[in-house]
Amino acid sequence: MQESTIKNLQATMKLHGFYNGDVDGTWSNQAHAGFYAMAEAAIHCKAHSDKDAVNKEDKPVEPTGKYNLSANSLDRLIGLHPDLVKIVERAIEITDIDFSVGEGLRSITRQKELYQQGATTTMNSRHLTGHAVDLIALDEDGKVSWNWKYYHLLAVAMKQAAKDVGVSIEWGGDWKTFKDGPHYQLPWSKYPK
Repeated sequence: MQESTIKNLQATMKLHGFYNGDVDGTWSNQAHAGFYAMAEAAIHCKAHSDKDAVNKEDKPVEPTGKYNLSANSLDRLIGLHPDLVKIVERAIEITDIDFSVGEGLRSITRQKELYQQGATTTMNSRHLTGHAVDLIALDEDGKVSWNWKYYHLLAVAMKQAAKDVGVSIEWGGDWKTFKDGPHYQLPWSKYPK
């Protein structure tokens, strides 16, 4: 271990009362004992926080009740994989911004059109099998917006919704190339077809 790392550990242990030696970067028996005492205390604290439900990170987010899916959005969910529908329905409950469903299940004809327009880079889209959905962000006035700030906020809601319902999701905005802010899909690895 590097001397600077040892000094950082010694200082942290000293701050929390697990070490009373010098902060000198030397890994002594006292530093070793303090480190293991601190690690044991951390394990003990984690066990209590899990047992007593003090750690609320895994609890679902409370619904805001601000927004609902329109009839058109609900129609566009028809034909999508039920796990994807669950995520979208949960997201509208907890989102801080309104959104609509732009496109769900897609025909091969529609995919070809989008491919020819350059709006997609593949003919093997998850939309063709009902494993993808495009969500359109709405601004404060309820108008369609293409501003990325809204898509980042929407992604937060969708990722939390996926976590809440126990389903994995991929966001097109996280892709390295051809970033697609409205696009969400179930992962190929867990949903091959």
